[in-house]
Amino acid sequence: MTFYFPLAWGSALERDHQLGSALPNCILDPRESALLSYAAPAIKMPGGHMPSKGEARSVQAISNMRVAASEYLKVLERAEDATVGREAWLEFAAELGGLSARLRDGLNEANKGLDIASAREAILLYLRRHVGEPVPADHLAGVSGIVEWARRVRELRVEFGWPVESGVTRDDLPYDHYRLTADEPDEDLADRWRVAKEARTLKKPGGKDAAGRARLLHYLQAISPRPADKEQLAYVAKIQEWPRRLRELEEEGWQIISNVDDPTLPPGSYRLPTLEKRPPRVREAIKLRYKILDRDKRTCQDCGRTPAQGASLQIHHVLPVHKGGKNDEENLITLCIQCHGGRHALMGGAPKDELLNPEYQADLRDV
Repeated sequence: MTFYFPLAWGSALERDHQLGSALPNCILDPRESALLSYAAPAIKMPGGHMPSKGEARSVQAISNMRVAASEYLKVLERAEDATVGREAWLEFAAELGGLSARLRDGLNEANKGLDIASAREAILLYLRRHVGEPVPADHLAGVSGIVEWARRVRELRVEFGWPVESGVTRDDLPYDHYRLTADEPDEDLADRWRVAKEARTLKKPGGKDAAGRARLLHYLQAISPRPADKEQLAYVAKIQEWPRRLRELEEEGWQIISNVDDPTLPPGSYRLPTLEKRPPRVREAIKLRYKILDRDKRTCQDCGRTPAQGASLQIHHVLPVHKGGKNDEENLITLCIQCHGGRHALMGGAPKDELLNPEYQADLRDV
């Protein structure tokens, strides 16, 4: 039998981390797949050359997947024609599970035939073909050919520093999508993960595990002023309530900022710009600031911009404190840093959040 391939194979077999063309389609009746091992000598490659063992292995894997897919459809047809109760459906589902495993095995075999050594390498090759593009998780599951594909993505990011974002690390990505932001490893990212592993095992004097808040502070101090994404922070803290612990650190005077304060930060990331603490702020001031931000939908009330549009947000007193203004909700509004400056004639320096910097009121004069 003869197989025809619409695409050249050369670029697909290169080991320069460029996957080349997609797997070819082979023209093969599923009932004839058992003959494939005997038919390899008859396979025709572009230019008429004989296939390598790897190429023949991939062809056979694709053929086997076509057989499994055909059988999968037949099981579904039988299920549609039958009166399906719970017991009958479980039998159909068991057959489908076995066929799904055969499809995954075929994906693995095709990868190996193309000299793709591992699921991790397959994922990296695919992501590098789609740099900057959101990629659905299902695509990575298919490319890898294994159930534990998500662990391999994590290894690329944590152990090798590949800048792979996901809905876990970015609030502006769908939860089940991934994106490679650059076509080369990020040494700084790999270093931040190395520090995260150390911070995760932080001990108290005496050998007991440090509290989640202490681990978070240790990590942010160690990488300051660099940012940490929410996956790194959750990993270090080892608790689900880590955002609350960050807020507690803020209340103690640590100047932890997010993309509300610094729009260059990705959503969900935080950083400690300085190792100096402010005087501890009362819990009510922190709560009030977030209450005003949430009330105003984290949007400048003058120009309508948000952090996603590059706005750094601050809280402003409508009636200045030095004129008798209070920290009442009706006297507080959210402004971007540009509009905030426009509300005042500055006597030096950039405008600051007035709830977080009450001493700043002395430096302001109403226009």
